[in-house]
Amino acid sequence: MNTQALAFDEAPPLMLVLRSFLLAPWFLAASGVVLMVAGPGVWADRYTPGLLAATHLVTVGFLTLTVTAAVFQLVPVVAGTALPYATVLMPIIRWGLALGAALLAAAFLYGEASLFALAAIALALAAAVFTVPAVGVLWRLPRQKTMTPMLYAILMLAVALVLGLVLASEHATGAPISMGLLDTHPLWALVGGTFVLWAAVAAQVLPMFQGVHPWPARVSLGLGPLILGLLLATLAADAWAHGVIRAVPRIALALVAATAAAHATYRLGTRTRRRADAMTIFWYMGLACLMGAAVVGGLMAAHFVTGLKGPLVFGFLAIAGAAVSLIDGMLYKIVPFLIWLHLQSQPRAPQVLMSSVIGERTIKRHAAIHAAALGLGLAAIGWPRALGEVAGAAWMADGMMLGGNLIMALVFYKRLVRATTDVLPHATL
Repeated sequence: MNTQALAFDEAPPLMLVLRSFLLAPWFLAASGVVLMVAGPGVWADRYTPGLLAATHLVTVGFLTLTVTAAVFQLVPVVAGTALPYATVLMPIIRWGLALGAALLAAAFLYGEASLFALAAIALALAAAVFTVPAVGVLWRLPRQKTMTPMLYAILMLAVALVLGLVLASEHATGAPISMGLLDTHPLWALVGGTFVLWAAVAAQVLPMFQGVHPWPARVSLGLGPLILGLLLATLAADAWAHGVIRAVPRIALALVAATAAAHATYRLGTRTRRRADAMTIFWYMGLACLMGAAVVGGLMAAHFVTGLKGPLVFGFLAIAGAAVSLIDGMLYKIVPFLIWLHLQSQPRAPQVLMSSVIGERTIKRHAAIHAAALGLGLAAIGWPRALGEVAGAAWMADGMMLGGNLIMALVFYKRLVRATTDVLPHATL
C-alpha cells in the first residue's frame, strides 16, 4: 500500500466521517422502498413523483452525504491541512443533508409546498456549511492533482445545489417551473460534481490501494477546467445556439466521460495487485456503466435516441450504475482502511489485516446483489409491470447489505478495542 506523503496525523476522528458513511446506505435502501411501493407507473418517465423521490434519496441522501464526508477525510490527509471547525460543522452537514433528502423525497411524493420549503432550508444550510470552509481551504493550496480537481468539483456541485434550490423554491411558492433547469441541474451535479470528484479521488486511491501507476498530473489538473468550460458552453449553446451546434458541448462531455472511464479501466488492468478485490469488482461495474451512460448521453444529444426511455436509461446508468458502484468500491476500501489505521494508533491494540475488517466473501456477495439490482433496474425500464417492484426490492436489499456490512465493520473495531485492556476507544467518542 502506497501511503507516502500522506499526513495521517491530520486525519479527523474516526466517527466524525464514519457516521456519514454508516448513514448513507440507508437512503439507498429507502429509494428501493419507494420504487417498490410506487408500483410500475414510477418507470413511466423521469418526472414521476416516485422516481424523483427515489432519485433524490440516492443523489442527496447517499452520494452527497458520502462525498462531503470523504472531503473532510481526504483534505487533511492528502493536503496536510484540516478543515476548520470540522467537529462542529460535520454533524450540521450530515443531518442537514439527511433531513433535506428525506423532506425532499416526501415533498415529491405528496406534492406539499411546505415540504419543499423545509427541504430547501435544510439543504441550503448544509451546502453553505460545507462549501464555504472546503473552498476556502482548497483555494489556498498549491495546484495538486487531487486537491485542485476536488476544488472544481465542489464549486460545480455547489452550482448544481443552487439550481436545485431554485427548483425547490419554485415548487414551494407555486411559481412556474424553469424547464431549462430540469436538464441543467442534473448535468452540473452528475458531470460537474460527481464525475470530477470521482476522478480526483481516483487519482489518489487507485495508486494507493490498487498499485496503479499514477497518471500524469496534467491530466488531473486539466479535467476540472475542461468540464467547467464545457458546462458553461452548454449553457451558452442552450441559450443562443440551434441545431447541431447546440449539441456539440453535450457530445464533448460524453466523449470526455467515456475516455476517462476507458482510461481508468485500462489502468485497473495494469494494476500490480492482480487478484480482483472488492474495489476492483465494483469499479469495473461502475466504469462499464459510466461508459454506457456516456454513450447514451451522446446519442441523446445528437438526437439519435429520442423518447421517454432514453433519459431513464441514461439516469439509471449514470447514478445507480456509475456513481453508486464507484462509491461502493471506495467505501469498501476507505472504511476498512480507516478502521485499520485507527487500530494502529491504539496502544496495545491487536495487529489485524485490513482485509479482515470486512470479509472478501461478504463483499463479493454484495457485489452479486448489486449487479442483480442494476440488471433488474435496467430491465424494469423496458418491462415495468413485470419487474418494477422486483427492481425496487433488489435496490432495497442492495442498500441494506451495504449498510449492514459497514455496521459490522464498526462492530469489529469496537470489539477489538474493548477486548484490549487499558485502551480507551477515543476514536469512537
